[in-house]
Amino acid sequence: MSRNTDSKYVLLAGASALALSFIGTAYAQEDTTPDDDRRLGTVTVTTQKVEQSIQDVPIAVSAFDEESLNKLQLAGGPDLVKSIPNVSFTKGNFNGYNFKIRGIGVDVVAQSGDAGVGIHQNDVPLTANRLFEAEFYDMERIEVLRGPQGTLYGRNATGGVFNAITAKPVLEEWQGNASVALANYDSRKLKGMVNVPIGDKVAVRLAGSYLERSGYVDNTVTGRDVDGRELYGYRATILAEPTDRIRGWLSYEYFEEEDDRLRVGKQLCKKDPLKTSYAGIPIGFVDQTVTSLGCAEAPLDAMDGRVNSVGTLGGGLGVLAGLLSGDAFTQPANLNLSEIESAFDPQYYADQELITGKLEFDVTDNMLLTYLGSYSTSESLSIEDYNKQSPTIAFNTSGAPLFNPALTPVYEALFPGGVVNDPLLGASNFFRTFDVAGGSSEQTSHELRLQSDFEGPFNFNLGVIQVDVEAIDPSTATDGYTVVSNSLTALTQLNNALGGAIFGGLVPLDDAGTQPAIENLDYSGLGGQYFRSLSPYELSSLAVFGEGYYDISDNLKATLGLRYTKDEKSQDNIPTFLFVPGAAYGPGTGQNGSPLTPKPVTFAGPDGIVGTPDDVLASADEGGDGSFNVAFEEVTGRAGLDWRPDLSFTEDTLLYAFYSRGYKGGGINPPQPADNPGAFDQFFEPEFINSYEIGTKNTLAGGALQMNATGFYYDYKGYQITQIINRTSVNFNIDSTIMGLELESIWNPVSTLVLNTNIGILDTEIDDVYSIDVLDRVNGRSDLVALKNTTNYTNCVVSAQGYATVLGAIQGNPALAGLTRNICNGDLGAVGGRTAFENALGLGGVTVTYTDATGTTRTASALEPIAGDAKNLGGNSMPGAPDTTINVGVEYTWLPGSFGDWGLTGRVDYYNQSESFSRVYNTNRDQLSSWDNLNASLAFYNDTNGVRVELFGKNIADETAITGAYLTDDSSGLFTNIFLTEPRTFGVAVSKTW
Repeated sequence: MSRNTDSKYVLLAGASALALSFIGTAYAQEDTTPDDDRRLGTVTVTTQKVEQSIQDVPIAVSAFDEESLNKLQLAGGPDLVKSIPNVSFTKGNFNGYNFKIRGIGVDVVAQSGDAGVGIHQNDVPLTANRLFEAEFYDMERIEVLRGPQGTLYGRNATGGVFNAITAKPVLEEWQGNASVALANYDSRKLKGMVNVPIGDKVAVRLAGSYLERSGYVDNTVTGRDVDGRELYGYRATILAEPTDRIRGWLSYEYFEEEDDRLRVGKQLCKKDPLKTSYAGIPIGFVDQTVTSLGCAEAPLDAMDGRVNSVGTLGGGLGVLAGLLSGDAFTQPANLNLSEIESAFDPQYYADQELITGKLEFDVTDNMLLTYLGSYSTSESLSIEDYNKQSPTIAFNTSGAPLFNPALTPVYEALFPGGVVNDPLLGASNFFRTFDVAGGSSEQTSHELRLQSDFEGPFNFNLGVIQVDVEAIDPSTATDGYTVVSNSLTALTQLNNALGGAIFGGLVPLDDAGTQPAIENLDYSGLGGQYFRSLSPYELSSLAVFGEGYYDISDNLKATLGLRYTKDEKSQDNIPTFLFVPGAAYGPGTGQNGSPLTPKPVTFAGPDGIVGTPDDVLASADEGGDGSFNVAFEEVTGRAGLDWRPDLSFTEDTLLYAFYSRGYKGGGINPPQPADNPGAFDQFFEPEFINSYEIGTKNTLAGGALQMNATGFYYDYKGYQITQIINRTSVNFNIDSTIMGLELESIWNPVSTLVLNTNIGILDTEIDDVYSIDVLDRVNGRSDLVALKNTTNYTNCVVSAQGYATVLGAIQGNPALAGLTRNICNGDLGAVGGRTAFENALGLGGVTVTYTDATGTTRTASALEPIAGDAKNLGGNSMPGAPDTTINVGVEYTWLPGSFGDWGLTGRVDYYNQSESFSRVYNTNRDQLSSWDNLNASLAFYNDTNGVRVELFGKNIADETAITGAYLTDDSSGLFTNIFLTEPRTFGVAVSKTW
């Protein structure tokens, strides 16, 4: 067994990895080298916890050493899509990201949700990490395993594993390197490393990285560039080998970013205008306020408007409060994707501290015992303008028309000149909405492994791991997700001025801090005038796992792996308190600066509880902890064969076939509204994959050609997907099938030329399942109409005939004006109740049939509000799963000789990703266009002096691609946030190695 913990591997090239580090190093030979002497090297990986050539591993895995990362211009996690087949990447809406392998990533939105792709550093699973923010530096290699796993790594994953392996100290050697890169957008990037031996048994390695650049996006309101970067990281590692049998290392790493990074990009919308008539019947203004949903369904490239603010919670209630007389966003939309309109520049902060230690002990010459432990803390925070578009209509001045003219004196006193004095947003007479997304957590992990290296046919790899995660301080205002609007504050102030007449009691008003407190984070986070979702979460996960290997013959090996997992999850029950009277709170109302303390709300768990939840909901006076608790236990594993046939036309061939059972735990949905507990299922189920995979890895042409192929089929059960319901991301489960093919090759036709190709082919198909598309609740039917519920600003559907009849009644009796505002909440009591009203209008026998979200056909009366007509999603593609990904690279080297000690390497990489979808509904709005990326570099190197000068360009065609699109909910007006690739960058990098 090789136990080279100083990580000084021979990293030459990797076929499946495309780790092209040999040009200028291993292949820096004389021009007279005969072509038939060339032979590709392979990257040494530890995917199976032992050192192996990547061509010997019966797993679909890609690996990149640091030189490969630099040559391929893979600066960080998002860049990996350009060099690995069937991988996609997009940022998420709430400080997260979605790194997908074979269509599987993290489409669940919940603190308790697990990622489909496990993120590891030095084999340590990191539930919170900075994969999409931080850049790689001083790496030994990056490994990406494709396919479900659980028998080799610390945490389960249904999609695959990303493992960043940092460079470790080298004994008895002084080493060092430094590099500086200057690029457009005022970009400055510094990296460096020094390796210091201490005697012959101890060494220390120090490494660091710093990046600063100006923004890619222009904020037309402030006139400044935003979405810039200022981040740094450093790492200190000490390695010791006190005896021949004991060795280990300890590492400390810190990362921090503080800049104006955009959490979400441009906001797109096809404005849904207020309707002035329906079926030829005129609609008065009061009844017009239910006719706009904010945005209408349209392809992304046809979204040329702004959200209709009347269809949003803040804008619609602004009308109710008399602040707005209609849509606040009337100017033509700014369609430039690199420009936003933000009242202030975004603020972004993230940090992570990671301490990792590894200790190895040779129990015998053939038995290795390993302990791997870690402690990490992680925090992120983003503050942004929620709408990113400037209002064009100011709040009404005093005397503006109100629904109740008797309120005019109160209105004039509260909002003189139409100015709202918001304690968090400051004083303004324009509609302003900001949001804050943040979170913090700490994690500890302890892993123990025992590996054998017997001479006989049987060997094993056994492990046990405990992972614990919890929020650091969930009481801080920066944790969770908060939306603050001065129109919501104004309505709260109006309610309180009227003695609680609007909401049935006084609503606690967060008035702490300085103005504008939101930008200074000087607020309690417990006010009732804004929406805040907070889900303090704890995880305790125990797993026992292992694999056994048996050599059936000299060239045939069997593998059997098993894993037992127990995940225990807990989430505090803190309901959302927007407009909820103070009775829902503990001591203090906040009106006079007294503390606001939310108390748990007691209610029975809804139907649909899964796994083995332990309902410990209890009221505060019963001493309960007011939390949801759920546990999942599963046994999973994999089994397969790998065979090395003796073929005359290849130097080396590996064939393998495996069955794997993948598992990802279920979880707890975010909190329910305090005024509507039981609005949705509180729990969602685990997901499982039955994976069938065959593959081959081949070395041909005297070692100059490597060709690998993998085919797979997934039976995917319980795929976790999210949809917003009542301003909460509710997660549910559906089934799907996935199949695909991956082809990878690298060819060295002559000693100085290398060609590589990656092709990924993917087909995903959702099984029969019914779901209501909130963008198309009527499912294209003309006999239904969607309206706005002006109580909570969700949307509903009623029969078109019933709606038209009500409008006709209003025309005949103007005293009924505004009645349509009560249709969605079913409140027609003023006219005798819905049934009586239907009968009075001659609608008693009028019904509509529809399909609910369970696929059941139901019947509703003419004015009975329903959620919508559900669509059958069967046959649709999964989101973020492009049919094809293609990467082609060419590298040529002019060897030293003609230029003295200097050589020259030129490289071009092309990547194409086909069309995909952002949602399971696969509508025109969901379609993401195909996109390309072209990188190029020209490097002068002098290995004798350890100097390299490189000219580089990324995305040199300057293509702007939408990688993902997030649909907001009904109360936000159904606008779409999009996420973009970076623009063209180019510059020069100089590095020196000692």
